Amino acid sequence: MPHIITYTEEIEEHGYCQQRLELKTGDKYLHEVDGKKRLRIVLSVHLDRYVWENVAQWATVIEEYLEDEYTLCNLFVDGSDVPVFVACGMIGVLTCDRDTICGELVIPPRVEDTIVRGVARYGFFDCPNLTKVVFSPMVVIAYEYAFAKSGIKDMAFNEEVAVMVHTTAVDGCENLPKFDRLFDRPFPGLYLIRGGEIFQTWEDDLRKHHFLE
Repeated sequence: MPHIITYTEEIEEHGYCQQRLELKTGDKYLHEVDGKKRLRIVLSVHLDRYVWENVAQWATVIEEYLEDEYTLCNLFVDGSDVPVFVACGMIGVLTCDRDTICGELVIPPRVEDTIVRGVARYGFFDCPNLTKVVFSPMVVIAYEYAFAKSGIKDMAFNEEVAVMVHTTAVDGCENLPKFDRLFDRPFPGLYLIRGGEIFQTWEDDLRKHHFLE
């Protein structure tokens, strides 16, 4: 399971123009610690408080996977192999490779020798060339902001196992038709779009039945 890291940093402002932090919410990158690479997903970068006068304190929250908790592999997408990661069964693309995700993306139950059970937080966040997402059987969950701000126009789910989709998974997807996420059924297949405690309860149940710990 991932580790959650929270750190704060004091940044001096210049008038109304704050210095921008290098990391942004949704960034996914490899970070080296003591010679070992780790996968990091930035869950939030936000203003925590003003310390005094023109100095602000920013907080950064990161989900970190150790070297033995993730795999880098290639996924066949729209006619070509593109690099992706699978972390504890969750698939996604590093920020530096997001433009390589083009056309229709099929989320498979396995990539090379690695089992896939769902889509990571911010897994395919801000992928402008992604147009459609198809869920294969046994891929059972899509986490927060999984496809947010991407170019998707359509989605398709399988008819065998229902997929639990977080309510934020398609936030900012302007090419998707507008729909009520709790009641409308615009896409084929079995799925449920929920958030909060209901999503957490389903996640616990899905892990119990579908995940290999």
